[in-house]
Amino acid sequence: MRPDLRLPVLGAAAWAGGLLAAVGGDLISTGGGRVVAAWLGAAVAVASAALFRRVLRPGRITVLAAVAVLLAVGTIALLRQEQAARNPVAALAGERAMVTVEGTLASDPRVVDGGQVLARLTVRAVEGRGRAWRLRTSVVVLGSPAWRHLELGARVRTQGRLTGADDPQVAALVIARGEPETVTAPDVWWAGAAAVRAALRACVAHRPADQAALVPALVSGDDAGVSDQLADDFRTTGLTHLLAVSGTNLTLVLGFLLTLARWAGVRGRWLVVVGAAGVVGFVLLARTEPSVVRAAAMGTVGLLAMSSNGRGRALRGLGAAVVGLLLLDPALAVSVGFALSVLATAGILLLGPAWRDALARWLPRWLAEAVAVSTTAQLACTPLVAAISGQVSLVAVAANLLVEPLVGPATVLGLTGGLLALVWLPLGQVAGTLASWCVGWIAAVAQAGARLPAADIAWSAEVVPLLVLTALTCWVALVGPRLVASRWSGASCAALLAIVVVVRPP
Repeated sequence: MRPDLRLPVLGAAAWAGGLLAAVGGDLISTGGGRVVAAWLGAAVAVASAALFRRVLRPGRITVLAAVAVLLAVGTIALLRQEQAARNPVAALAGERAMVTVEGTLASDPRVVDGGQVLARLTVRAVEGRGRAWRLRTSVVVLGSPAWRHLELGARVRTQGRLTGADDPQVAALVIARGEPETVTAPDVWWAGAAAVRAALRACVAHRPADQAALVPALVSGDDAGVSDQLADDFRTTGLTHLLAVSGTNLTLVLGFLLTLARWAGVRGRWLVVVGAAGVVGFVLLARTEPSVVRAAAMGTVGLLAMSSNGRGRALRGLGAAVVGLLLLDPALAVSVGFALSVLATAGILLLGPAWRDALARWLPRWLAEAVAVSTTAQLACTPLVAAISGQVSLVAVAANLLVEPLVGPATVLGLTGGLLALVWLPLGQVAGTLASWCVGWIAAVAQAGARLPAADIAWSAEVVPLLVLTALTCWVALVGPRLVASRWSGASCAALLAIVVVVRPP
């Protein structure tokens, strides 16, 4: 049965609209109003034509809907760019003005080189050059070590000089002067999430440094304690996704919560309530940053994939998630994290079944499925990873296969340890110790894999080499199931890859 690709097509159209708006964003500075009006006019025309959809063929309706979605996302993106261009904070940053800003701390403060602290602030009020504005925009603050002790969700006031920011999603960089003033403490939701994060760190604090840092990273994306060397090893072996908030995190956490709910007798619509509460709790725990919202959407798609008719539902869910996220934030169209999440999920859903069925002819089905998931996700992301890192990992599939059985237990045990530590720390440390044993194996795989002679190969990020790599990965993705369908050819391919990794080619 052929999959229903209508919603994925709409997702691709939404992505195209965001990319076109990003590429043509410089038109805003010359004829922004005219460009926005043109997009809006086209969107109205398409919407009007959609009223006559009953006289159109179903295929034409899909095309019409795709054009409408493309125009809608592009219009929202251009309006956002126009709004950002007229943002008072951005204008003041262009003048390098001294201002007083007040807003909510939206990310955990992080220490950077030189002992200074970097944090994201959602500005609600700004004063400068004799004027005051009330607005809502994001800035990045570079401040003194005093910023390190501020709590996520607190409303703070500070003075500093505005300057331009490298991140297009923030209006300015604030170089703070003096110590920040806390206006109001975080509300009960943020305080509760902070308490769980602190308990999570406390339940593994007695373990070796790498293990104590990896458990919070695996559960909530809190990778502040991960050493640079270990992060490099994870990057080389294709395990970096474990150090960031991803859809896998949410899928594991929600799966655990729903299992507990069913065990407690919860049924029907109340399971949906438990799932929704789990999503909200996860977002609060992992902090409400764009990457977390994206992970929540991808995790929901992962849950759909585990239901009956999972592949069809997940494909439709992926298309709907892409459309919804891009309508809310068109800037995601040029986000590397967003692209990797979507490509990995799409690769598993579209390519995974063929690889699984081919491997299942001579491997146990559970092992065939594990190999297929890791291989197709890696193939889908390889060209983009090479474009941003300049390398192609040859051990990523093997490394992910070796650690995959322990990712789920480590995540669930770590979260359990954090929750139990809120009640009684020694009890939480028991679960934390078990979680640290799991991540100890994950760290060992990353360190051993990174030290293989040909763990990764350098690849140019120029256009032609990337096109060649894309063609190669597409060829492997399509022809691979035929090669691995036989025991001898599949084992030969695996042996050849192993030899190349152990004996580095010239």
